[in-house]
Amino acid sequence: MYETLDADSRTDISRCSMPNPAEAIRAIRVDVRALMDTLAAVERDRALRWTGYGGSVGAVAALHRGEPCGFSLSSEGRWIEWTVRPYPVLDASRAGAPSNVRPDR
Repeated sequence: MYETLDADSRTDISRCSMPNPAEAIRAIRVDVRALMDTLAAVERDRALRWTGYGGSVGAVAALHRGEPCGFSLSSEGRWIEWTVRPYPVLDASRAGAPSNVRPDR
């Protein structure tokens, strides 16, 4: 989140890891929906199109292709931006891990 629309002063950064692309995009959709009451009409329309009318489907597809994606909007003079980047996860059970090491399930 940036304090102004100029995107020159970050005020909040948070990171999380999700188990799959659909869950990552679902988390953004939840965040965006929580902001609906603070959005101007134009931004609310953009948010509704992205969260409810298929815009986020393209984001899930991009993640499945290994491409980053994101969504941004302005709310009460702030610029809010979500960025999702896929990353490889090593599975120790397939990487020749010692027999005494078992992944949690």
